[in-house]
Amino acid sequence: MKKNKLLYLVLGFILISIPVFCTATIIKSARNDKNSNANYSKDVAELNRIVDVINIIDNKFVGKETPNKDELYKAAVTGVVNRLNDPYSEYLSQEDLKNFSEDMEGEYVGVGMSIQKKKGEALEVTSPFIGSPAEKVGIKIGDKITKVDDKDILPLTANETVKLLKGKEGTKVNVEIVRAGRKEPLKLTMTRAKIKLETVESKMLDNGIGYVSLLRFGNHAGAEVQKAIEGLQKQGMKGLILDLRLNPGGSLQEAQDISSLFLKQELIVSLKYKDGQEKKYNRTGKYLGDFPLVVLVNKGSASASEIVTGAIKDYKRGTIIGEKTFGKGIVQQVLPLRTGDAVKLTIAQYFTPKGNYIHEKGIEPDIKVPMEELLALKGYTNDSEQARKNREKEVEEILIKEKGKEEAKKIIAAGDVQLKRAIEEMNKKLGVKK
Repeated sequence: MKKNKLLYLVLGFILISIPVFCTATIIKSARNDKNSNANYSKDVAELNRIVDVINIIDNKFVGKETPNKDELYKAAVTGVVNRLNDPYSEYLSQEDLKNFSEDMEGEYVGVGMSIQKKKGEALEVTSPFIGSPAEKVGIKIGDKITKVDDKDILPLTANETVKLLKGKEGTKVNVEIVRAGRKEPLKLTMTRAKIKLETVESKMLDNGIGYVSLLRFGNHAGAEVQKAIEGLQKQGMKGLILDLRLNPGGSLQEAQDISSLFLKQELIVSLKYKDGQEKKYNRTGKYLGDFPLVVLVNKGSASASEIVTGAIKDYKRGTIIGEKTFGKGIVQQVLPLRTGDAVKLTIAQYFTPKGNYIHEKGIEPDIKVPMEELLALKGYTNDSEQARKNREKEVEEILIKEKGKEEAKKIIAAGDVQLKRAIEEMNKKLGVKK
C-alpha cells in the first residue's frame, strides 16, 4: 500500500484525502493556542452575526427567490472562500466531492476539459481532453467561456459552472467563447459524452525508441506508466520519449511514482507552507534504468506534469522539448467539514529539487519547438484507427476555418514537429546514423 496517497494537483479540481476527524483535531488544537480565548470569543460573536442575518432573511425576506436556511449557510461559506480571490480555492458540496472522485477515476459525463475560474471572471480553458466533445468542436487552451446555454457565468464559481457543463449523455450544451485574436465571440455547441480516460498510450517507434503518452495523473497512473515502459523494455527499447503535452496534472503521489521511474536522486519536490515549514517528497518506487530520455511538453502541461518535468530537468536526466509549460506551482487541500461537505484551499507552494518556483512562470524546454497544439496527436489506448482518422479530419477542418486553406495545408503537412524533433534528438542520443 502507498503510505502517502494524500495530495492531488490538477487544474480545476484538486484533492487531498484526509479523515474527517482531522478537522476536529485542528479546531481543538487551535482553541488550545495561547491566544485562543480572545480569538475564540471573537469567532463566536462573528458566527452569531451570520446566524442572525440568516434567521432574519429566513423569517422576513420577500423576493423572487426564497432560498432555505441550508442554502443560505452554504452561500455564506462560499462567500468566505470566494473572498480569497483564488481560482483554486472554493467550497465543495457533497455532490462536488462525489464528482471529483469520478473525475479522478477517469469516468464521468460532460464535455472533457480542465478549467480555472474566479468568481466575477470568465472560465478559462487550461486543457481540452484529447478526443473529448470540447476538443472535437475546436475549444483551445486559453479560450474564455462567458456563457453556458445563454446564462452569464461570470458571477458563478468554478464548480457552479462545471455543473452547467455536465449533464446527461447525448444532450447538448451551448457555450459562448472569447478567443484572443477574434473580434466577435465564438458560439459552439457540444454534445455531452461519457468521458472515460484510459490515460496511458505506449508504442515502439523505429530504432528501438519507446513512446509513452500520459494524458493525466489520475489514480494508478504511476503503475500504468511503469507497466507500459517495462513492456517496451521487453521489446528491446533503447530510449524513451515521455509525452506530457496537454496533461493538466493530477495526483502528487502519482507524480512521485512516475518521477521515481527515471530518477536515482531522492528529492522529487518540496512543499512550503504558510508557517514557513517545508516538507520534502522523495522518490517512492522502482528505478527503471539509465536509458536516454526525452520529455515532450507544451503550455497545456501543468501541475503534476511540471513536477515530473522540473525534477527531470533539474537533475539533467533527460532533454525537455516543446514549449513553455503552464506554470502552476501551488498546491490545494480539500479539508472535509463535519457536515460532509468540504473546503478546497490553496495551502502550499511547491519547488523543484533545485529550489525553482515555477508558478506563473512555467518551465522552459531545453529545445523550443513551437507547434499548433491540435497536432499533438495523442489519443486514448482504446481509440480505434477510425476514431483517429476522424480526429485528424476534424483537426484539418478546424485549422482551415482558423488559418485558411493554404496555411492549414502547410501546418498539416508539417505534422507533429515536436514529436519529430524528439525522435531526431533520441536518434542522436542512440548514435543512429541517417
